[in-house]
Amino acid sequence: MAKIEKSTNDSKCRLCKQKDETASQIVSDYSKIAQTEYKRRHDKVASAVRWSICKKHELPHTEKWYDHRAEAVLENEKVKLLWDFNVQTDKVIEARRPDLILINKETKQCQAIDIVIPRDTRVVQKEDEKIGKYKKLGFEINRLWKVKTEVIPIVIGALGTVLIRHIAYLAEVGVNMSFETIQKTAILGTTHILRKVLS
Repeated sequence: MAKIEKSTNDSKCRLCKQKDETASQIVSDYSKIAQTEYKRRHDKVASAVRWSICKKHELPHTEKWYDHRAEAVLENEKVKLLWDFNVQTDKVIEARRPDLILINKETKQCQAIDIVIPRDTRVVQKEDEKIGKYKKLGFEINRLWKVKTEVIPIVIGALGTVLIRHIAYLAEVGVNMSFETIQKTAILGTTHILRKVLS
């Protein structure tokens, strides 16, 4: 109202009281809600991805994805799936905890999957950041676990923006859930954040 209608309303953010308030800042850029609301939205999207991987590889899972609860390690004779697992390495590596690590025991391949929900204008930038962030970890996993490792970023903008290649990334890790469902999960999380902050 302060900008469009030129009213006397205070244009400062109701959370930090410093910057001018914008919707895009609220949905992705405030440290005050990073460990609560943003994490909740991220974990819902990650849970949907994880459930779909469990379903494809015949790992324990619930009938509906939104009832799925994550266990740190799931395993059968074909694959091992690690959730939020801190990889122990010989070298000092800061980024050692991707959201998911899927190891195919038959093909000796590993996928380090990390999910991020940034501001929509930063989708491409975040994809590059995630690949760079986990590159060293990929080399260490190759060496320590004797598997070929690939870093797979899954990036969905807070308002639903995606790149076509992210749909291919999901197919690569075996997610057979529709991309629209995962997109909708991120958008519903954003809607919840907006309602909570603005009300």
